[in-house]
Amino acid sequence: MLLKPQGNGPFPAVLYNQSNEAVQAVASEYVDRGWVFFALQPRAQGPRNEVADARLAGMKRALLVFAGAFLLLSAFLIITTDKTWIWVRVFGIGALALVTFVAIYATGTRFAASEMVHLLEADDLSDQLAAYDWLRTQNYVDPKRIAVAGNSVGGVEAVLGAERIHYCAAVDAAGAAETWANAPELQQRMITAVRNSQSPIFFFQAENDYDVAPSLILSAAMNDAGKTAEVRIYPPFRKSAADGHSFAWLGSSKWAEDVFAFLGDYCAR
Repeated sequence: MLLKPQGNGPFPAVLYNQSNEAVQAVASEYVDRGWVFFALQPRAQGPRNEVADARLAGMKRALLVFAGAFLLLSAFLIITTDKTWIWVRVFGIGALALVTFVAIYATGTRFAASEMVHLLEADDLSDQLAAYDWLRTQNYVDPKRIAVAGNSVGGVEAVLGAERIHYCAAVDAAGAAETWANAPELQQRMITAVRNSQSPIFFFQAENDYDVAPSLILSAAMNDAGKTAEVRIYPPFRKSAADGHSFAWLGSSKWAEDVFAFLGDYCAR
């Protein structure tokens, strides 16, 4: 998806990594301010099923291990507790079932995150590099004022792109918020990327997003490495964690002023 302001330019441009839902919500914020808007959908979030398949494979593998442990521990509990203590058995088996479910789900998440890293560093990053090279050749784009942005999975891709390309600035909106806690490989990859970033990065999330640790940890890692980073954690957006995550594209009335002030600082003529 390519949108541009009226006129001949040259204009600043943003490579925006995200799905169509988010693109439609934020495109006008850029175009109305005189930016060319070029949207890429990360393959890790697109119609292919590699990430979902990896999650399922991880859960199946964990099921074999943790379900067996659940059965053994449940049998041990039944054998070692008095029949009159039925509440102990019920509570204990219930607790074991909950722990088993969480462990299986967490394993699936780790597998999915690992596959996501692979996709984002392979096909998705190649797409971003090609899009950047193409944008630089367009006569209506100022090649010195190309930024990268994205939310959720697209925020991760923006960070990886900023490590490889000297963008004028980058914006990571809630990147990795859904998977951060259970994805140590993704955490380490993003920390490495921001420490090596060639671009200043603006991180932002709503307080009730799934996890605000990515923005806080990554911005701190950049500052520790002597790189330029800013972070904003905004008040809760609506009610649920899913609502908080959608703030990255539906809450533009709250974040636009800060984002474009940051872009103005680093992408000015």
